[in-house]
Amino acid sequence: MSFIFGGVRGREDPELKAGNRRTQLHYARDINDERVLADDRPPIRRGRHWTWLALAAVALAVLAFAGSRGTEDVPLTADCDTPAIGVATSAVTAGQALRFRLTGPDGVPYVVTLDGVPVRGDAGSTVAYTESPAGPQLELQQCLSPTLLLAAPAGDGPHQLAMLAVADDGTTSPVAEVTVTVSGTR
Repeated sequence: MSFIFGGVRGREDPELKAGNRRTQLHYARDINDERVLADDRPPIRRGRHWTWLALAAVALAVLAFAGSRGTEDVPLTADCDTPAIGVATSAVTAGQALRFRLTGPDGVPYVVTLDGVPVRGDAGSTVAYTESPAGPQLELQQCLSPTLLLAAPAGDGPHQLAMLAVADDGTTSPVAEVTVTVSGTR
């Protein structure tokens, strides 16, 4: 019910349209015309909540996959007679996590060194270290350690990751060693 006076055909004055709508609703309320009054209610807006839910599920799946990458155990068979070190890979980039595991007899304290310097591998709260003059020492459970994480050193080239057994008098003796090659390029 808009009136067009000399304007471009098809254009409506928004104020005139709103006024006409108010008048129509006023008459509809007088005669209780439910059809017209129902048209006045705001339309039901159908959201895209299913789309957002699907995107959130995909994002969580990607994060779970990315978060679990690199946390798998280093394959190493428990050996209660011969100490050994197993590494996830023998070539790493400087600063990346070097993943390794230890095996050997239970009840023997061990110190891990990288290029002769005692280090503490991170495995969360599953490993208890004891401070000693030789460095942080740990004991294996069921002849095997959990996967330990250590930041690869910054220097390019080969580096020695060694496992030392600590005697009762505090002296250490090397029992296993592995060479890891570090590169500075990513």
